[in-house]
Amino acid sequence: MNHSDDPRPVVVVGGGLAGLFTGVELRRRGVPVLVLDAAPEPGGVARTITGDGYLLEPAAGTLMLPHPVLSPLLAEIGAEMRPAAPAARRRYVHTGHRLLEVPASPKVIATPLVSPLAKLRAAAEPLVRARPPAGDESLDAFMKRRFGPGMGEMAAWLAASGVFAGDPARLSAAAAFPAITGLEDEGGSVIRGGIKRARRRPRGAPRAGAHYPVGGMTALAEAAADHLGDSWRPGIEVRSVTGGPGAWLVEGDEPLEAAQVVLAVRPERAATLLGGELAGILGEAVSAPVVVAAMGGTPSEVPIPEGFGALIGPGTGLYTRGILFESSYAPDRAPAGRNLTKIIAGGRIHPELVDWGDAEITDLLCGEAERVLGRRFHPSHVKVVRHRPGIPQYELGHGEWLARIDDALADSPGLHFAGWGYRGVGVSHLAVDAVATADRVTG
Repeated sequence: MNHSDDPRPVVVVGGGLAGLFTGVELRRRGVPVLVLDAAPEPGGVARTITGDGYLLEPAAGTLMLPHPVLSPLLAEIGAEMRPAAPAARRRYVHTGHRLLEVPASPKVIATPLVSPLAKLRAAAEPLVRARPPAGDESLDAFMKRRFGPGMGEMAAWLAASGVFAGDPARLSAAAAFPAITGLEDEGGSVIRGGIKRARRRPRGAPRAGAHYPVGGMTALAEAAADHLGDSWRPGIEVRSVTGGPGAWLVEGDEPLEAAQVVLAVRPERAATLLGGELAGILGEAVSAPVVVAAMGGTPSEVPIPEGFGALIGPGTGLYTRGILFESSYAPDRAPAGRNLTKIIAGGRIHPELVDWGDAEITDLLCGEAERVLGRRFHPSHVKVVRHRPGIPQYELGHGEWLARIDDALADSPGLHFAGWGYRGVGVSHLAVDAVATADRVTG
């Protein structure tokens, strides 16, 4: 379609980061676009919560930069980024018995995360010739096949916790972590594939490091909305999307005719806007409700080590999946002389946690933080946030589910889906998806 000859805009439904990024990319290409959202402010779940001088990022709070797609997009909108403090390079794992610092390098094999025998088996991964089974393979099965049962269980659990708060036995390795499974495809083993990829890296190329937006994720979302100008339309509730090729109607508070439509909302929400076969497929999406709790106070009230945070290993029985040491790597997220943690709990293993009361959740998470950190933990500042339906889960069959969506979309040219429910939950994934969506719109 030649957009210069069509006065109707491309309508993007959803003002979270996925919709904003897609709108920015379409606008950069000269495509008339409108980005709609029912909320009065941009950002969706990625809106910073402030209180008592603390800043809580209830969703993603850091970005790995530089990134080939995300970095130019952030420059385009003028978002001011700040590198995390050097402490961000220090990561920890709680094994159930102790808190261990774990290096992000092959030196991890020397840490007592697992037994010496399990470490020997993991070190032999390049020699393992076992090929993937037919069909989808769970993250747990993939890691155990490559690294053995000891290190495999640990690696699968930590990866599932850190990204999805998910169940590694249910997550699809290929859908949830394509970069890792791709290493086996490239090199015949994860380690050999990693070596090959490292050798292709241009000499002197800067390594990505943790960054965060000045003013929080709210500032980043507002920068995108400001860049969109009149193309950003907050406070507009969309109730249905109907039509077909070249004749889409977006109905709601302000009915709009659209050349094409991008639904940059979660699949569950997209299903309510559409009818027919697509709605049924989208309604099959799986999510995991999570609790995010900001807990702050003096160093004696909230004692944390220098570092980015700690993931919780398997078999501990804890509801907590991870604790981020926010004020350690982003000091401006807490008042001077205060510490701030962000605790992520519940998820696919304990979805019932979101239904507990604030006092119950606070008591539980404070007790678990004491166990993880080995010191008394009694914050004077607490803010509990519940995410329902929560984090999308790329479980077994996710790839086949995406293929079914693509097949159904063949009958609806001009309709597109974007966002974290499909091909990546990270902020960089949303940027990559925004470019891919713009390619489909303009192709």
